[in-house]
Amino acid sequence: MQKNLVLDIGNVICRWDPQRLVATVFDNEADQQQAILDVINQQDWADLDQGLITQDEAITRAQVRSALDPKAVAGIFYELPSSLTLIDTTVTGIHDAKAAGVGLYVLSNMQQLPWEYLARTFDFWHLFDGIVVSYEAKMIKPNADIYNHLCERFSVKPQDCFFVDDMAVNVQAAKDCGWDSEQLTDTAKGGDLIRRWLG
Repeated sequence: MQKNLVLDIGNVICRWDPQRLVATVFDNEADQQQAILDVINQQDWADLDQGLITQDEAITRAQVRSALDPKAVAGIFYELPSSLTLIDTTVTGIHDAKAAGVGLYVLSNMQQLPWEYLARTFDFWHLFDGIVVSYEAKMIKPNADIYNHLCERFSVKPQDCFFVDDMAVNVQAAKDCGWDSEQLTDTAKGGDLIRRWLG
């Protein structure tokens, strides 16, 4: 068994549902789909994850780009933090892993304000031996540099890492960096996956 468990946040530790997010500010389904296209599926969103622009800059760009109501467009960003609700089964698995004595790490693409919200809202982050969030690192998955950064920062070996992520491209990138990795396709099964890995 590898010595270190590395977890993504979105759809591994916390639910990330773009459709549910835009539905908090737009009632009309057509507007919801347009909001995903105009705001979330844009390079600005990734740049915000990577810490290259501020939230205010991202909001202004999205408002200029979109024909949707500007206040509602901004609301997507403001509602994002509280939309990231805990996946209790994974949190139970995190406690199991800690009790088993393995190294615990986070590797996640995350914007600054949502991460700050999660850090102050939930009390289990102290269980982790290290946390790498993309906006702080100025790196983003699936680029190899962020995987290498975690190993260098916390002095862990790639072959000793088991990484769980909801996106196949991020899982493959981890494997390309010498990590073992598995895609979590059912958010309710995170705890089961962790316990299976623990043996």
